[in-house]
Amino acid sequence: MNTQTGALLHQAHMTTIEALQSLDELLGSHKKAPAKDDLLGRKLKQLARILKSEVENHFGFEENHLFKVFVEQGETGIVTMLTHEHRSILPLALQVADLAVAAAESGFTDATWTEFKDAGAELVEREIFHIQKEEMGLLAAIASLVDPEMDEELANIYRAEVG
Repeated sequence: MNTQTGALLHQAHMTTIEALQSLDELLGSHKKAPAKDDLLGRKLKQLARILKSEVENHFGFEENHLFKVFVEQGETGIVTMLTHEHRSILPLALQVADLAVAAAESGFTDATWTEFKDAGAELVEREIFHIQKEEMGLLAAIASLVDPEMDEELANIYRAEVG
């Protein structure tokens, strides 16, 4: 059974994966700090927006609403694992987003490029692995644990809080 909530989370995951792939391509295509230009600036600002939305709004929805439904049904293992991953990804994603915004405004220095490259590569690895787990485990769990009425309520909350 497909759920509204699962479909919304899946769409957000696909947007995030696309942004992470774009980040990975950027990191792989420059040995040294890329020169500041308008296109790069727009890409960096878009990346920052998507990352912040993912780790602040999407994670927030899962932790504040969806995971509570799971815990009420005794499903604490997946909640504990994913919440732990959120805690390790959140500061890293915010660091990459902040570096991206700063670089969009002022360009990269050799030092900020190295920091961005290292943090970005780690983020790509952690976040893609995390999304894969959610796609395989969380979305199936939603379909089996959340009844249609709760699914509609959760989907409405997601649309209101995340977009």
